[in-house]
Amino acid sequence: MDEPVTTSTSPVGVADSLTIRSEAAAAVGATLLGAGIASYRVRWAMSRTARALGLDSFASIVTYTDITATATLGGRYRTRITQPEHVGVDVDRIHRTQRLVETLPATGVTAAEIFESLARIRARKPLHSRPVNALAAGFACAAFAFLNQAGPIEILIVLLAATLGQALRRTLQLRHWNHLLVTLIAAVVTGGIYLAAVGIPQALGWLGPGYMGGYLAAVLFLIPGFPLITGLLDMVRSDFAAGLQRLAYATMIIVGAASALWTVGLAAGVESFSVGTLGLPLALELPLRALATFIGVLGFAIIFNSPWRIALTAAAVSMVANTVRFLLTEGGVPVQIATLAATVLVGLAAYMIARRVHFPRTSMSVPAVVIMIPGYSLYSAFALLNAGNLITSVQLAQESVQTIIAAAFGLALAHLATSPAWRRAVHPS
Repeated sequence: MDEPVTTSTSPVGVADSLTIRSEAAAAVGATLLGAGIASYRVRWAMSRTARALGLDSFASIVTYTDITATATLGGRYRTRITQPEHVGVDVDRIHRTQRLVETLPATGVTAAEIFESLARIRARKPLHSRPVNALAAGFACAAFAFLNQAGPIEILIVLLAATLGQALRRTLQLRHWNHLLVTLIAAVVTGGIYLAAVGIPQALGWLGPGYMGGYLAAVLFLIPGFPLITGLLDMVRSDFAAGLQRLAYATMIIVGAASALWTVGLAAGVESFSVGTLGLPLALELPLRALATFIGVLGFAIIFNSPWRIALTAAAVSMVANTVRFLLTEGGVPVQIATLAATVLVGLAAYMIARRVHFPRTSMSVPAVVIMIPGYSLYSAFALLNAGNLITSVQLAQESVQTIIAAAFGLALAHLATSPAWRRAVHPS
C-alpha cells in the first residue's frame, strides 16, 4: 500500500483518499496557472489528472490567481480553493507539466506519483542565466527599435538600456516583489539609462540633437504579452473571470510602465519621442525586418524561460508570419487585417508543429505573436495624451487596441479551426 501523503487540510492523510486525489489534481492546475497558461488548459489538465486518479468528477472555476474546484468520489464531494505561490510566465514549466498530463494512463495513477513529478518540475532552475536573460531583452528591444524605424545609434543605446533594465527587473522578480512596483522601477531605470546614454555624448559634443527614437522601444520588454494574449483567448472561451483579470493586470502594467517612462522624459525635458524613416529599399528592408523579427521573438521566448527548441521554433514561425504581415501592410491592407491574417498563420503553424513534436501550442504561438503587439504605439499614445494631443493619442490607442484584439482573434480562429474542444461550448470536467 502507498504511504499516506500529508496535506495542509488532511494532516494524517489516507493514501489515495478523496482529499489526497483532489489535492493532486489541484496541484497540477496551480503549477500551470502559476506558469501563465490560459485557464482552459488549466481546467483541461486538472480534469485529465482527476480521471487518471480515479475521481468521479472534477469541476473547477479558474481565475488569473485562484482555482476553486469540487471533486467527487463515491457519492462524496470536496471543494478546495488553490492559489499558486506567484503568477508569472515559465514556458519550460508549462511544457513539462503539460507533457506529464498528456502521458498519464487512463487510470491507475496514484497521488504520490503526481506530487513527485510536480516536485521535480518545480525544482528545475531557470534554463537561462541572468546575463543571458538580460541580453535577450536587450536584443529583443533593439529588434523592436529597428522595426519602428530607429537608426543604428538608437538601436545600440536601446540594447544597452534594455539589457540593464531587464537585469534589474529579473533581480527584483526573483525576490517576488510586487509586479507593478518592479515595472515602475525597471521603467524609470531603463528610461534614465537611455537618456544618459544620449545626453552625455551630446553634452560632450560627440552627438548632435535628436536620437530619441529608441526611447520608447527600450522598455518594450515590460509589455505583458502573455497575459494580454491569453486573456483575450480566455474571453473567446467565455472564461470571463480569468480573461478580465488578465486584461486588467496587463492594462495596469502597461499604464504603469508608460507613466514611469513619461515622467522620466518630462523630468529630463524631452518633448518628442518621434522616429524618422530609414528609407531603405524594400529588397534590403524585407530581409532585415525578417531578421529583426527572428531576434525579437527569440529574445522574448528566452525571457519566458523557453527551451531553445521551442524558442527557435517560435522565432522561425514569427519570422515568416510577420514578413507576410509587413508585405500586406505595404500593399495597403489595414494593419489590423494584416495582423489577423498573420496570427492565423502562426496558430495553424503552431498546431502542425505541436502535433509532430508535442510542444504546447501556446508556448510557440504567444511568443511569436508578441512581436506584433504595438507596444510602441501604446506608449506613444500615452505620451501624446499627457502632452494634450488628444486626437492623435486616441487614434493611436484605437489602432493599437484593435491590433491587439486582431492578434488574439487570429490565434483563436486557428484554435477553432483545428480543435473540436474549442468549437464546443463545454468546459472540461
